[in-house]
Amino acid sequence: MSWPAEKLPRNMKIEQHLSKNELTDKQFLVIAFETVKYLGWRIRFISDAGVIAYTNNGEHSWNGEITVKLDASGATVQCVTISSLLTDYGRSEAAVRAFVFSFEKLKSEINEDEVHEKYKTYKKDFVPAYEDTLKPDIRPKFSYLGGLLSFFKPATGYFFTPILIVLNILIYLIMVCSGVAVFEPDAASMTAWGVNATIYTLGGQWWRLITSCFIHFGLIHLLLNMYALAFVGLFLEPFLGRVKFITAYLLAGIFASVISLWWHDNTVSAGASGAIFGLYGVFLALLSTNHIERSMRNGLLTNIGLFVVYNLVFGSFKSGIDNAAHLGGLLAGVMIGYAYYPALQKPGNVLLKWLTQILSVTIVILVSAVIYVNLAKSDKVTYQKQIQEFYQIDTNALKVLKGQENSTGEELFRALQQGKSAWSHGIELITGLDKMNLSNRLHLRNQTLIKYCRLRIKACELIAQDPEQGINSYSSEMQQINRQIGEVLDDLK
Repeated sequence: MSWPAEKLPRNMKIEQHLSKNELTDKQFLVIAFETVKYLGWRIRFISDAGVIAYTNNGEHSWNGEITVKLDASGATVQCVTISSLLTDYGRSEAAVRAFVFSFEKLKSEINEDEVHEKYKTYKKDFVPAYEDTLKPDIRPKFSYLGGLLSFFKPATGYFFTPILIVLNILIYLIMVCSGVAVFEPDAASMTAWGVNATIYTLGGQWWRLITSCFIHFGLIHLLLNMYALAFVGLFLEPFLGRVKFITAYLLAGIFASVISLWWHDNTVSAGASGAIFGLYGVFLALLSTNHIERSMRNGLLTNIGLFVVYNLVFGSFKSGIDNAAHLGGLLAGVMIGYAYYPALQKPGNVLLKWLTQILSVTIVILVSAVIYVNLAKSDKVTYQKQIQEFYQIDTNALKVLKGQENSTGEELFRALQQGKSAWSHGIELITGLDKMNLSNRLHLRNQTLIKYCRLRIKACELIAQDPEQGINSYSSEMQQINRQIGEVLDDLK
């Protein structure tokens, strides 16, 4: 394997193929790792594809980079000189010969039990696939020329993340073009587009559990969620693979929507954040195992943990943020992450791969379905449907009285009697609803609504005592009642 000096390769690289013969991949890898240690070389990283190490001859002396890359029939052993001196070429050749000789020596000294135990120890320090330079680079390629557009282009290892981002943006743009407000759309317009609304979702429109994950309450809501999705997708999708990634996203989104329905008495919610929290949950679950290389684990755990904690704490203080959906997605993601773990540990086991997928889908969908069916049959849904009747009664009564602002005498008296009758009916309706199995919050709200009706009746009775003064009476007693009504309305908000 000696070369004339004038024909030396420019990169000073020497390589030799080492046959696997009767060795398994696991045996070959363990012997290769032990060989590097035996020779006293400094390991850069190890993986299920091989090892990269340095001869470690000192800072001011010759060093070579040793690469042992596993293939179907064995491995390629390569040494590349770090300097550019012609004299280094012989040293690279010597390093390769030393590895091959030591490998053959250790092969006969390590038994099967030692291989098994050592492999378990080494495996804890395997780099993940997307950091393994011995494997094809599956990370998305971002160029300066491509700029931000690179985040929206599907690539190997980054396929479903950009599709999800583009899909969410397109849906938002279509909604805006149809007349939905850019920044703060109202609940009515959003409900028409498929948000997760208690009455409609639990009323049979179960598909809202999914569609709500692709709808956003304004531009800021959309941008924040897409940024979080791009961040986690860059790291997690190449690690999980396409199928596991999109499955985790959709399952977490569905479960987040179900938990939102279960937690809130009445909700109109939407956004991808529940599904995104699910992806972070998958990451947290895997970071708690030894599947991710130890040197990367602490940094990722800190960053992802801070993201999750910050958003949950921020959401608990800011109105309009559905923390129930966030927690639901996070919980689903953690469960899915642990379900994926066995298959990720044994990527070559096809049966285990599909078994974990089927198990994850079955468990999450089954639990979600049980919660959904029970909620659909609960008093909560009946209450929300019937409370709409109360709101209509109140709206009609106020409309009648407002139409009599300039009236006096008998005509105003009849309107006041009609208002009293409406709010009395409202008290009967709320009293009946209060007998249902409801949350404490709704029971308190019922009492506040009854108080509101009684104040309205009292106002009608006060005006009816002297209808000639008209509906806009400025007596001190009337002003006090109006102030109390205002306070009750503030409580109801």
